[in-house]
Amino acid sequence: MAGLGMVAALSLAGCASTGDLDAVGKRVDALEAQHAAIEGRLGALEQSLAAVEASAAEANDTAAKAAERAAAAESEAQKAAQRADDAARRADAMFKKSVSK
Repeated sequence: MAGLGMVAALSLAGCASTGDLDAVGKRVDALEAQHAAIEGRLGALEQSLAAVEASAAEANDTAAKAAERAAAAESEAQKAAQRADDAARRADAMFKKSVSK
């Protein structure tokens, strides 16, 4: 960029040639094109990041729902085990009662 400043100063002083100004113009155009390309890539990266964040949020939601279902299933299993234990105790008591008669 120091070269651009020097050419601009020489141009103002009337010492820069048309070729110098053309070269500076081409360089500025090239830099603007690079800048536009970088902005385009940044936009694409931002879109990709948004998609990844959305996927992560969906995965977190799915995991939370799965954890809720697992907790509910565990609770039901504990209740079923308790019912089975109660039924076994009742059956054992009935058996002992029938044998003692």
